[in-house]
Amino acid sequence: MANIYPRRNKNNEITSFTIRVYRGRGSDGAQLKPYTTTFKPDPKWSEQKAEKEAQRAAILFEKQCKEGFVADNRQSFEDYADYVIEYREKNGLLKATTAKGYRTLLKRIKPAIGYIKLQDLKPQHLNLFYEQLSADGINIVTKKGLSTKTILEYHRCIHMILENAVKEMLVQYNVADRATPPKHKRKEANFFERQTLRRIRRYFLTFEPLVWQVTVLLLMYTGGRRGEVCGLKVDKINREECSIHFCNNLLYTPEKGLFDDTLKTASSDRYVTVEPFVMRKIDQLIELKKEWAKQMGSYWHKNDYLLCRPDGQPMRPDTVTLHLRDFEEKFNKIIEEKNKTRKIKIEPLPHLNPHAFRHTHVSLLLLSGVDPLTASKRVGHASPTTSYTMYGHIMKEADKRAAQIFSNVLN
Repeated sequence: MANIYPRRNKNNEITSFTIRVYRGRGSDGAQLKPYTTTFKPDPKWSEQKAEKEAQRAAILFEKQCKEGFVADNRQSFEDYADYVIEYREKNGLLKATTAKGYRTLLKRIKPAIGYIKLQDLKPQHLNLFYEQLSADGINIVTKKGLSTKTILEYHRCIHMILENAVKEMLVQYNVADRATPPKHKRKEANFFERQTLRRIRRYFLTFEPLVWQVTVLLLMYTGGRRGEVCGLKVDKINREECSIHFCNNLLYTPEKGLFDDTLKTASSDRYVTVEPFVMRKIDQLIELKKEWAKQMGSYWHKNDYLLCRPDGQPMRPDTVTLHLRDFEEKFNKIIEEKNKTRKIKIEPLPHLNPHAFRHTHVSLLLLSGVDPLTASKRVGHASPTTSYTMYGHIMKEADKRAAQIFSNVLN
């Protein structure tokens, strides 16, 4: 509740009112400085009317404080960061998974710069923080510094928060723009060789249950992200045209559980054609789900998702990642045992993860002569530039082929 304090002149006349709103306590337990504003009544008003108007102003000011609309560049970076992430997540400006990631990053950011007032924050503070992150021992697992990619994730988090402060006119410019984070060289995307992809397909179709066959075939033949594949619903599958509509993203966080969300970008909403063989496998899974529903009876969890567990519950995206890892470990042990008695050794499976299938899908399309625009649209890249950037090595090979084709045409 707002507190109102009248200020009087020598004649005991009210000249203004000081309004203060309690802000609570900081992470150290100390009471935070309250939000404060001044209300000046019209000199012509009676004292009773002035107090009434001050009460009205106090109610409005308290509401603005609670909703985060009060400009206060004296607040600390820590307090403002918490407000920004909560506000942007609540208003759909941040995805829940992104907000969760930012809150994790803040666990390191707050001890370093959280205590600094917004208006006092300097580029040097950020540069020092980035140096600390790269120091040996920061990474608990490797005992080394954090990778450049990870440090840039901290930089992007800080930049987003300060950019919000610029928009709210709490600071004149974004300090993060003037800091010097480490430069990151984008690695070219790793992908499976054609023969390796065929082996993976053969192993899954031979040894894995139908639901995992369909999961891997969707990753393989569409280049879809794992959340898009898990979020695919039966009514978005066109059997006659052998196409599927990616328009939903299934996500999971411990706080919210499983939930539907928008796709990563507007261009991610797309129709993808698959070959009849994949569609037949999808039809088999739909029929299998009907059998599961009969067997489970009242225990069946009815939903519209294509991929699900035997009790009908949707498949969590991280389950796909874990299953691929377990599959890789299981088969590499089998391959290792077989190689003990073989003259011609079998190559072990490479690291399997959902995104590797996406990279492979794009890479093989480009190597086969598909133009970058078509390839980028098929996998939902925001721009064909992404394909040029991530698949530079493939583009070079495609360029060599184009040169040879042109030469053949003239000759």
